[in-house]
Amino acid sequence: MPRVTRTLAVLLASTLALAVSACSSSSSKSVQDPAPPVPVGGADTSALVGKWVGDYSSSETGRSGSIVIEFKSGGKAARGDVLMQPKGYSATAPEGSDPLKSMPQILQISFVNVEGGAVKGTMDPYIDPSCNCQVDTTFVGRVVGDTIEGTFSTTPSGQNAPTAGRWKVTRQAPAKK
Repeated sequence: MPRVTRTLAVLLASTLALAVSACSSSSSKSVQDPAPPVPVGGADTSALVGKWVGDYSSSETGRSGSIVIEFKSGGKAARGDVLMQPKGYSATAPEGSDPLKSMPQILQISFVNVEGGAVKGTMDPYIDPSCNCQVDTTFVGRVVGDTIEGTFSTTPSGQNAPTAGRWKVTRQAPAKK
């Protein structure tokens, strides 16, 4: 397959996968609601009200990506997701590689707890592209003003050898009306 055709095929497949992921969660989903509601526990949830945007990375896996989470006023729920980019991600997959393994994935946050300025949570299990196995991810962080910064740990199901990384989000200023 000529390089230009292969590049266009990979770009089209990436675009379609992201579109399918976005459409699969809910037909009533709005731009301001990036994911299904996530339960939030703890006594300090009101301190997190607002939209938080940032990123994460792992030097162990070489992966990185973006994070968006929004804590609603007075509620015990949030909405958020993580875009994972596989190691060496590029819009053009190398010849002979599996384009599905090199495509970004949208991962869902499944639970958040906030207590004493500490944030703890979990992600829905997902398939890790490097081992092609299901993994479980937990994260912890510390709230300091309008920044939450912490670490995460990802463990293949049934194993005890986690990989780790760092994450950071910053509260966005409310949109002016």
